[in-house]
Amino acid sequence: MASDFQCTHLDGEFKRMINVLTVVATIRAASGKGDALAALLSEQAAAVRAAEPGCLVYRVHRSTTDPELFLFYETYADDAAFDVHRKAPHLAAFRQRRDREGLTAGPAQVEVFRSFTE
Repeated sequence: MASDFQCTHLDGEFKRMINVLTVVATIRAASGKGDALAALLSEQAAAVRAAEPGCLVYRVHRSTTDPELFLFYETYADDAAFDVHRKAPHLAAFRQRRDREGLTAGPAQVEVFRSFTE
């Protein structure tokens, strides 16, 4: 069975992954809005990956048992990259659109972690 696990590397050398920030967040779609929220989050993920070089990973997942529950898994090179993400105008525009269209049942629950091993 093939593994989906990949180590992060650059030019054959492993990048130092100590002290990177990982963000894990969940958000719930408003009742009946799961597919609409999924579409918006797909656009958002593409925009983040295109505009933020300090964002190493930005993946949105949908629960296999609850189609209105989404999980974000994000990794940033450092605090500055995460700060750029939080203040990015494209992210603010997606949040405004999400709110305007009533796509969520409340705010995202966010936890930020810092790696201490490579």
